Amino acid sequence: MEWIRFILTAALVLAGLVFCGIGVYGVFKFEYAANRMHAAAILDTMGISLCMVGLAISAPDFFSAFKILLVVFFWWISSPVASHMLCRLEITTDEQKGDYMTIHTATLAEEREAAAGEAAVCEKEEGQA
Repeated sequence: MEWIRFILTAALVLAGLVFCGIGVYGVFKFEYAANRMHAAAILDTMGISLCMVGLAISAPDFFSAFKILLVVFFWWISSPVASHMLCRLEITTDEQKGDYMTIHTATLAEEREAAAGEAAVCEKEEGQA
């Protein structure tokens, strides 16, 4: 039984380290803040969580494992929300964001109305031709 726990712990910790490595590479390699934030979110959500679950499997007693899993649970709740809010802050405060991303200022209903109007104009032009 100890070998199974050891192998499972090692596999999860190694998988977590792979995700951490990918996240660190993305944080330093990507040019724009939103892309770097996505890489950082992968790093802490998947990488650290997999390492912590591996540690929970190798914990000596149930209560230690339970506490580690509670940390992972709260991490999964709070980290994506924090990453999302930081990206929204970047998008709303960046004055040059139109240079590298498409900005949708219209609502979905407004975009549908505009598309329907353009389709009607195209049909009218085809009917006249």
